[in-house]
Amino acid sequence: MFAMPVFDVAGPGVVLFMVGAGLGGLCILTLVITLLEAIVLLLLKWGTFGRSLAAALVMNLVTTMIGFGMLVFMKGDAVYLGLLLDFLLSILIEGGVLMLFKRGAPRANWVAALAANAASYLIIILPLFIFGLP
Repeated sequence: MFAMPVFDVAGPGVVLFMVGAGLGGLCILTLVITLLEAIVLLLLKWGTFGRSLAAALVMNLVTTMIGFGMLVFMKGDAVYLGLLLDFLLSILIEGGVLMLFKRGAPRANWVAALAANAASYLIIILPLFIFGLP
């Protein structure tokens, strides 16, 4: 009995499905986090819902690409370090993106970046502690 599917027998369709499911999950998670961060921005009265959603989408596209790239190469205990670095880097990047959207309000932008990331990283980190690291 095989514990894993034999890809040369199952065919490339199985591999493509697994990659697609991973990318689909990443896209869904990014959309959920974007919506969550837009709501945080709205609650902080950073901007209107449309403006908050646009800013959250841009800042999450940038940070998802960078953060995913960092976590892919982290193994074992380094995953925790990667999450901490991602969190700090996300605040810096998203604060910078918010500065581009709303110039002249640095304090509001940095508070919003910190609050939005705190909310979204709870969504990311809580399942890791509940279900264990992959």
